[in-house]
Amino acid sequence: MQKLNKLTLKQREELFRQLRISITHHSNAMEGTTLSFGETKELLEHGNTAGDKPLHEQLVILGFAKAYDVIVREATNPNNIIDSSFIKDIHAIIFEDALKVSPQFVSKPIGAYIKLSPPHKIANDLENLLYRFHSNSMSLKDIAEFHILFERVHPFADGNGRVGRLLMAFQAIQNNIVPPLIENENRSEYLKAINNKEELFKFLDESIQNSMNLLEQKGA
Repeated sequence: MQKLNKLTLKQREELFRQLRISITHHSNAMEGTTLSFGETKELLEHGNTAGDKPLHEQLVILGFAKAYDVIVREATNPNNIIDSSFIKDIHAIIFEDALKVSPQFVSKPIGAYIKLSPPHKIANDLENLLYRFHSNSMSLKDIAEFHILFERVHPFADGNGRVGRLLMAFQAIQNNIVPPLIENENRSEYLKAINNKEELFKFLDESIQNSMNLLEQKGA
């Protein structure tokens, strides 16, 4: 498992810059967005939209990247512990622009819990999870277990996977671990592993190498 403090400052900056594009692309591709990696990169780095792709997808891509920036910034402070308000804000940041422009394509509400089960039960389950795991004191195994339990709570109408994977990045950064890059090509393996914390731990450990490969490709 690769530790962040084993990287130089320049390598860490390059890693986070590369992950901004890669995590945004792969995490959204796993949920069905149709932008290619190149189109995502062009949108995030140069603001150029893909003319033949749905606008709401591109707005969600931009919202996700904005949420990623918040994750990286906030995770550098060990006193910024993940709480329910933070989780709701991350969800809202991902979808708020798409909701304004293309509300018909966005599952609502955003930044609020759904009502498939009693709202107080969702809130209680999430609070219990956050009480059990403090984001600034977690191993990779803890991060794997938290992710499984968070996805079981499934608090939002849409975006639970995307929010969960961003929270995973936050927890990794705050605990000196290189954030894992879960690639869309490994979606079926990821979905299988998400039912067992030991399997997910191994999968995440392997996915950290995907992140490190970004540095090797750049020669950083």
